[in-house]
Amino acid sequence: MADENNRERLRARVGRARRAAAQGLNDVRSAVVQGAQEVSKRAAKSAAKRGHKKSVSATENASADPAVFFDREQQKAMQDLGTANILISGQTGVGKSTLINAVLRVPVAEEGTGKPVTEHVRRYHKEGVPVTILDTPGIELGQKKREVIREYKKTIASSRTGKPEDLIHVAWYCIDAGQARVQDYDLEVIRALAEELEVIVVLTQCVDEERADGLEAVLAGENLPVRGSPIRTLARPRTMIGRTLPARGLEELVERTDDILPEAVKRAFANAQGVVISLKAKEAHKLVAASVTAAAGVGAAPIPAPDAAVLLPLQLGMLARISVVFGIDLSRDSMGKLITGLVGGGGPTLVGRQLAQTLLKYVPAGAAINATVAGAITAALGEAYIQLCTELLRRQAEGRPMPEVEMLPYLLDAYRAVFQSKNPLRRRSG
Repeated sequence: MADENNRERLRARVGRARRAAAQGLNDVRSAVVQGAQEVSKRAAKSAAKRGHKKSVSATENASADPAVFFDREQQKAMQDLGTANILISGQTGVGKSTLINAVLRVPVAEEGTGKPVTEHVRRYHKEGVPVTILDTPGIELGQKKREVIREYKKTIASSRTGKPEDLIHVAWYCIDAGQARVQDYDLEVIRALAEELEVIVVLTQCVDEERADGLEAVLAGENLPVRGSPIRTLARPRTMIGRTLPARGLEELVERTDDILPEAVKRAFANAQGVVISLKAKEAHKLVAASVTAAAGVGAAPIPAPDAAVLLPLQLGMLARISVVFGIDLSRDSMGKLITGLVGGGGPTLVGRQLAQTLLKYVPAGAAINATVAGAITAALGEAYIQLCTELLRRQAEGRPMPEVEMLPYLLDAYRAVFQSKNPLRRRSG
C-alpha cells in the first residue's frame, strides 16, 4: 500500500513538472511571437515614415521645379531602357547598312564606325539609341563558310555568358532580291544561325516582283527553320524609268522583330526604331496603365483636392518615360517650357495649374480625389501626352514639325477631351 502511494506521488510530481515545462515553453513562445510582432510593427511604422518622407520630398521637388524633376526622371528612364541586340548578316552589296539606317530613328551603321568584335563581326552602337547591331562587313563568296559560321556562333555564345545587356536577341539575314538565285552559302549560314537564334529572312532592294517570287519559292522549298516568310523590303524610295517606287516592308520587319524580342527590351526597340509610331504608342500605353494603378493606390486614402500635388511626381515620371519610349527629340529648353506650361511652377496646388481648371469642373467643391478619380486624372494625362508625341512624330515624318507654341495647347485640348470622356464622376452623375 505504501509503495502504491509512493508511486502515485511520484506520478503526480512528474505530471506537475511536465505541465510546468509545457507552460514555460508556451510562455517563451508567446514572448517570442509578441516580440516579433512588436519589431514588425515598429519596422512597418519606420518604413511608412520613410516612405512618407520620401513621398513628401518627391512632391516638394516636383512642385518646386517640375522641368528639372522631369529632366531627371527622363535621364533615369533612359538608363533603365536596356538594349536590344540584333545580328545582321548577308553577302556583300545586299544593302545591310541602308536597311539598318532606314529602320532606326538615327543612323547607326555608318561606314567605318563599327568596332570589331571578331574578324568578320563588327559592333554598331550610338549613344542615346538603345539598340546594338552586330554586322558582318559583307561576306564574300570566297570566304570559308565554316570559318564565318564558327565566328557567328562564338559571338552568340559569348553574348549569353557575358553581361545581360549584351545578349543577342534576333538575327536578320539579308538576301538581295535582284540576284538570279539563292546561293547555297546563304542557306547554310541561315541554318547555322537558326540553331542559335530566331532568324528573319529579309529580301532587300526589292524592285522586281517576279524575281522576288522566284527567290521566295526556292526558300520555301528549303523548309528553313526561320520566323515567317521572307520580308520584301526597299529601304529607300527608288526612281526607275520615270516612276518612283516607295520604301516598303520596313513596318513588317519592325513588327516581326518586336514579336520576337523579350519583354525586357521591347521598350528599348520601340525607342530605337523610327518606322512604326504605333509600336511606340503600344509601349507607352503599358506605362500609362502602370501609372494609373500607382495613382489609384495613392488615392486609396481620399486626397483633399488642394493636396492633389502628391500625384505630381508620379505623373511627371510617367510623362518622362513616355517621352523616352517615343524617342522625342526636343531640346531641353523646349521640353522644359512644355512641362512648366503644363503644371506651372513654384508649388502647384493641384495636378497642375492648367489642368486644375479642367479638373475642378468635375470634382465638386470640397470633394476628395479618391482612387478612381486619381486614376482617371492620370490616365487622361498619359493618353493625351501619347497623342501629342504621336502627332509630333507624324508631322516630323512629313517634314513639317509642330511649332513649339502649338504643343501646350494641343496637349491641354487632348487632356480635356480624354478626361471628359473618361471622367467617372460625370458618368456617375449622368
